[in-house]
Amino acid sequence: MTPDTYTTLYGPARPTPSPRGTGVAVLAAVLWAVALLLLSGLGFLALWATADTGPTEGIPLHWAPICLAIAAVPVILLCTPPVRRLSVPARALVTGLAMCSIAVGLVIWVA
Repeated sequence: MTPDTYTTLYGPARPTPSPRGTGVAVLAAVLWAVALLLLSGLGFLALWATADTGPTEGIPLHWAPICLAIAAVPVILLCTPPVRRLSVPARALVTGLAMCSIAVGLVIWVA
């Protein structure tokens, strides 16, 4: 079969998508899951410690800048030109790696 016959019968040939991104996406999901698990555990322990001290007027104000800084890290990373040129799974991997590093650092600092 000539390429012209194939194009006439089935349309232009489309390359199959590469399965390379699957491993990167799975690794990114694992990193994000670990980071979110560690951060939620730290948040639970912090709220428990605050509740243990007696009645309070709410969440202490010194937590707000820390929470905003942690939430700003992936946003700032995604705005940088080198990360914007990456594929979507690679972007998730880079931000997941940064968040996991922050979460592990906080756990080590608190422990």
